[in-house]
Parts: sequence; structure tokens; C-alpha cells
Amino acid sequence: MAQPRTSRSSNRKKVAALVAATFAISSVVAFAGCTFSTENLEFERAEKAELAGKHDEAVKHYRAVIDRSMQSPLALKAAQEAARISNYDLKRYKEAILLYKHVVLYSPTERERIDAQKHIAEINFSQILDYTSAIVEYSRLLELPHGDAEEAQYRMAIARSYFYQNNFFQSQAEIDRILKGKFDKNTLFDARVLKANIFLTTKELDDAIKTLNELIRQDPERAKEEKVGLLLAICYEEQKNFSKAVETLVSIRDFYPRRDFIDNKIRALKEREYHQPGARGLKK
Repeated sequence: MAQPRTSRSSNRKKVAALVAATFAISSVVAFAGCTFSTENLEFERAEKAELAGKHDEAVKHYRAVIDRSMQSPLALKAAQEAARISNYDLKRYKEAILLYKHVVLYSPTERERIDAQKHIAEINFSQILDYTSAIVEYSRLLELPHGDAEEAQYRMAIARSYFYQNNFFQSQAEIDRILKGKFDKNTLFDARVLKANIFLTTKELDDAIKTLNELIRQDPERAKEEKVGLLLAICYEEQKNFSKAVETLVSIRDFYPRRDFIDNKIRALKEREYHQPGARGLKK
């Protein structure tokens, strides 16, 4: 017996729907496979370009991987590689910052996120001298897991950033926070030298001299390495206490790497002392 016309029509619709669904699935799979292959191809091109020393081309291909699939593991690796090349080889620091931010945003690994954040802070501080951004980025690092040595590094960078911005009040506040903490002696030494520089810059010369003399007395070897005596001589010169400035320079002359510089400075100070009101001439 022949099937009813309505039944045959229904079957044809089902078959057509099945064919359409199969075609759609095949298209999706094919597209996904194409995308996967293209990402890997771009990554391989980037690696070959880097091996050939074509760093600009390598970054271009790595960025193509990122643009195709922002959140994929391969895009994350591409961002890490492109950031490294932009930072160390091309010296394109602002581009490197954007790539490191991609790692901060998409990496599932805390260690990778922290390392990328460190690079962002260091580039702002040391390379592009954007101290406002450096303060922000180092402050973010303080909110992430870190050890005592890292905290010392971050806080000193923040204090120096404020100093370079001529924000001496905030810089000193950060230094005082460091000096109250339980940090290693090198960090405390650096903090006190920076504090002495603040005193010198703001013409609080007595405080600067007191701080520097304490550093020389407490850690003479480190004071020699950091040329604290030269800074102390400058403070005495600012006070117009030329005899003390000369005395200080004479005390560091033998271990200073440029004795000619010290000798010239001593002669200039004696000349200035000679021309001071009431001076009786150069002391022989």
C-alpha cells in the first residue's frame, strides 16, 4: 500500500533538516580546524622570524595569534613572547606594557601574572620614567603575594618615584615606613641615603649632614661604595663651610676612583674659601 502524501512530505522535511544540520556541524568543525591551523601557522612564523633575527616581523605574527583568539593558551604564550621581544630587543616599551597586561589579564597562573606585573612596574620606572604609573603599578604588586625582599624593592621604587616627581613629603613618608620595617641593612642604608638627598634638596642641611655622618660611622665600607662622603662634602659646601667640605674630600680622596676630580674640587673649594669676606688667604 502506498504511503499517504502527507507522510512522504514529512519524511522529506526530516531528511532535509538532517542534511542541513550535518552540513552546519561540518562547517563549524571545518572553521574551528581552520582557525586552529592558522593560529599555529602564525606562531610558527613568529618563531622562525625570531630565529632569523627579524624581531619586528616576529612580534607581528605573535600579535596575529593574539588577535585571532584572545583567551586561548597559544595567544597567552604569543603575548609572553611578543612582550619579551618588544621589551628587550625592540625597546618598544609601551607596546611591551600592553602585551604584559594581556598576560596579567588572561594567565591562569598566579606566578605568570605577578611576573608580568613586575615587568610593567619596572618598565614604567626604569625605561619610560613614568613615575606616576610606576607608583600605581608597584602599589598593585604590594597587594599581591610577595616576600620581604620584594616588598623592600617595591617600596624603595615608590619612594624614589615620589622623589623624582619632587613630591618630597610623600617620598619621605614612604622612607619612614621603610625605616620602621624589618628590612635588611642594605635597604635601610638606601632609604637613609635617599632621605639625606631629600634634606639636601629641601635645604635642611643640618639634618642631611647628621644623617650622612651616621651612615659613614655605622657602615663605612658601604658608605665608600655609595660615595656618601662626596654627598656630605656637597652639604658642607651648601652651608658655605668650605673647610669641612675640603676635610671631607681629603678623607675620601685615596679610595675615590677619580682622584683628579677630587683634587680639582678641593682646589675650587679653597678658592671659594679664599674669596669669602674676612678670609686671610689660602691655607697652605
